[in-house]
Amino acid sequence: MRLLASTKTESHAITPDHSVTLSRLFNPQQDMGDQSAFLALHNNDESLAWRIALIEQAEKTIDAQYYSWHNDTSGALLISKLIEAADRGVRVRLLLDDIDTFGADRQIATLNRHANIEVRIFNPFKLRWSFRLVRILELLWNLDRLTHRMHNKLLTSDNIVSIIGGRNIGDEYFGLSTKLVFRDIDLLVCGASVDELSCSFDLFWNNDISKRARKLIAFRPKGLDFRHMKRRLEKKLLLSRQIIQRIENLKTDLLNQPDLTSSLIKAGSLVFYDPPESSPTEMGQPTQSLYQCNDSTSKELTIISAYFVPSKNLMASLQALIEKGVNIQIFTNSLASIDVTVAFSGYQRYRKQLLAMGVELYEFCADPKYHSIYTTPSVNVKRFSLHAKSIIYDASTVYVGTLNLDPRSAILNTEIGLLVESRALAEEVRQAFFEDLSEGEFWKVSQSHTGKINWQNGTTKTGIQPARSPIQRMFNLIYSLLPIHQHL
Repeated sequence: MRLLASTKTESHAITPDHSVTLSRLFNPQQDMGDQSAFLALHNNDESLAWRIALIEQAEKTIDAQYYSWHNDTSGALLISKLIEAADRGVRVRLLLDDIDTFGADRQIATLNRHANIEVRIFNPFKLRWSFRLVRILELLWNLDRLTHRMHNKLLTSDNIVSIIGGRNIGDEYFGLSTKLVFRDIDLLVCGASVDELSCSFDLFWNNDISKRARKLIAFRPKGLDFRHMKRRLEKKLLLSRQIIQRIENLKTDLLNQPDLTSSLIKAGSLVFYDPPESSPTEMGQPTQSLYQCNDSTSKELTIISAYFVPSKNLMASLQALIEKGVNIQIFTNSLASIDVTVAFSGYQRYRKQLLAMGVELYEFCADPKYHSIYTTPSVNVKRFSLHAKSIIYDASTVYVGTLNLDPRSAILNTEIGLLVESRALAEEVRQAFFEDLSEGEFWKVSQSHTGKINWQNGTTKTGIQPARSPIQRMFNLIYSLLPIHQHL
């Protein structure tokens, strides 16, 4: 294997080759015209298995764009698969946001040394020292620039098939973490939308805000460093060989299922994404488009948002919908389940108003006993959290993507998602979350005539807000008093 630093400064998605394996596996894309085909990925282990499958089946290119990529079992597994793909001649482009790369510069530089792998960093910190305090001080000094983050999550193989949705790369997103596991949703996509998703990747990849790792990181790895990195990956994966073997077996079953193409839902769709350099004061294009969809809803609106901190415009839109008879359901995190307490504090101030308006409000339950479907066997999880971002309009159109309904997603971050005009897919996503509700995975929130908030889960009812600890309750109170609404 030849190792060298990439000298390319600009590159683009390839024209799809319909003779490659992925094209044959997902043959509906050859005769769909302007439509696409979709498969909703609810289960965490299947979502990981499909990512492995797309990487292993790639013959030409792999484009991966992520807000966060952890150095854990799933992160190491997918990096090792990318290296294997690059070894067989596949061009790999990896674009990472810099918010979660602290301490990873040597690994990034070493990975980037492969002849067929190039890594770029979105909106990077300038000081690359291995001291967290330095990074915090740079963030505070340059807050306007460094709060602008790339929240996109996208994997595309051979410009034929993509996976887009809420999941970053990390054990908590795939049911492998013992501390925390997320309930999330992705879409596997083939057809016309893939080309648009690749265009969005190219836009970010070739923008000046995305810096080449070779230019950004001072460390210059040798061939020996690359071999050592591969051995470290092998050792890490060896410790989780039973879990990995189960995921590999699942991947094989998914690829060999006889009705794979018939399980895909064909539909028209729109791709929404922010440009790389979004305005720090203007609402992003995905948010604007989804607000417009709200206005045309006539019967039912179902919102699933891990972080829900509504703007004045959104509250006015919801009020207008209720006044014309639209039934609104909102699924979000409880204080006990949320992974970012400060985000809950922003939502909490609107809860009574939402209930008084007539919104049906459901908060996620953190208790593992309700969530066995989202864990991997032999992994004992302490806590669950909602991470999905989806909106269903009149049970006929569904949005799945990276956008939370909060100020950070609307203004500060870049986001991406798909709006699919399909009653079948919309009903499938809606039904999945209402089944979660019926199985006890959400608290139903209500308000008495005296204004007291109550939570009910099956026969269990409480007037005490579910939380992880008294300390979390204290921080929630402190955050609720701070003027930080626009940064949530």
